[in-house]
Amino acid sequence: MFNFNLISKKNFLIFLKKVNLILISIFNNLQFKNLKRLTKLFLIDKRVIFTLIIIFFSVFVHLSTPAFYKDSWVKGIVKSQFEKEFKFEIKFSEKLNYAIFPIPHFRFKNVELVSNEKELAKIELVKVYLTFSKFLDKNKMNIQNINIKKAKFNFYKNDFTNLINFFNKKINEKKIIIFDSKIFLKDDADDIYSIISIDKSQSFYDNFEATNNLDVNGDIFNNSFKLNLRNDFVEKKSNLDLTFDKLNKRFLNTIDFKNNSKEGTLSFFDSRKKYDTNYSFNKDVLSFNSEEKIDDKSFYKGMVNFSPFSTNLEINLKSVNLKNLLGSESLFLEVLKSNIFANENLNFNIEVKSKNISDHRKLKNLILNINYENQSLNFDQSNFLLQDILKINLIESEFVNSKKQFFFGKFKIMIDDHLKLYRFFQTKKKYRKKINSIYIAIKYDFLKNKLTLDELIIDDKTNENISNFIKRFNQDNQLIENKVDLRNFFNSFIQEL
Repeated sequence: MFNFNLISKKNFLIFLKKVNLILISIFNNLQFKNLKRLTKLFLIDKRVIFTLIIIFFSVFVHLSTPAFYKDSWVKGIVKSQFEKEFKFEIKFSEKLNYAIFPIPHFRFKNVELVSNEKELAKIELVKVYLTFSKFLDKNKMNIQNINIKKAKFNFYKNDFTNLINFFNKKINEKKIIIFDSKIFLKDDADDIYSIISIDKSQSFYDNFEATNNLDVNGDIFNNSFKLNLRNDFVEKKSNLDLTFDKLNKRFLNTIDFKNNSKEGTLSFFDSRKKYDTNYSFNKDVLSFNSEEKIDDKSFYKGMVNFSPFSTNLEINLKSVNLKNLLGSESLFLEVLKSNIFANENLNFNIEVKSKNISDHRKLKNLILNINYENQSLNFDQSNFLLQDILKINLIESEFVNSKKQFFFGKFKIMIDDHLKLYRFFQTKKKYRKKINSIYIAIKYDFLKNKLTLDELIIDDKTNENISNFIKRFNQDNQLIENKVDLRNFFNSFIQEL
């Protein structure tokens, strides 16, 4: 049977104190001249007292009624209503308790949530609050609100799709409040790749305003955040507000889903600056572009096709630092080496354009193509200019990232002015022969930090001296790490012509 407390010691002492004050007042008025008036007052007060006693015991009996229901029956009712509302299985492990104060509720310890035989959550404590009006008729007893405390939720990649669908329809009318819990983000191998801490979260469907509501205060990557999400089914609009206070970052997103093609705006606030992205999507395609312009072109724009899945993204920059982008310790290379793109269903093309290269004033018009298709990553047709001198085009390439990490590249260099080229590399005058093109094939081992020359062809020709130069270069394990190394490399093979 249930364990419950009708009234606390503190409340009982307060009640006795009030009774004592009433008795003192009555005795103070027990004077002969007031006797007649007190007699009439007693008749009136007696009725009031009896009425209060009846009300007190009625409320007490009403609130106490659930305490006499069988454990198995209560669990069955809660399980049925819970699973009907949320579409996943709930499992109880221990006896439940019933408490009247501060609001009548059932308490369940060590609860599990299960979906498709996969554990979604382990919960230390669940409080189920009941509707007051249905206590006497147990068959009409309904859950009003649910409080969850100290839960551990498991969240997989497939659940992101379910989360989107979750807010495309009316969610739980019963308010769910979650305290002091954690969400473990897991991959298909059941490994944890991130943890979200939840200080407090509440979700419910508001019948009066016809809106889904989700509010979360939590922490991710050691940064606190606040998330507010509203879905208005009357106006057919959704609003999201995500704030990272410590980082001074904020995201606002508004979606209009009146039509089949949904349109929205995503705003990013960084300190005092605001960046807006407009987008539209349907079941097959997502298109987006930034409102910020770079030389009359969008800072970025792109398209995502969902069936089959592929992505095209164009980024336009005013300037880029080539060393920061492609250097040995750059974030870009670290991302490539992390093998994050290893997915057979992922295909994308990213084109990065920049007129200027900040770490070299003569380098211009960078176009970097990042292509991933059929689990193969390449940078084909990437190119840039050495102003008024030459154009470098990466005609064929591959980035291999398995047990070993290699980059293969075939470059075609078209020379516009060979005299300026020689002056740029400070080549001795006796070696300054006219050349129109250079073809070079290389292989770079990231783990061994080793550069290998495979081919070197000048004006579609090669010779024995060039072949010997390639052998010497590979035997000496030479690297080209700065401008001096590049100048020495160029002048060394030019002397072999």
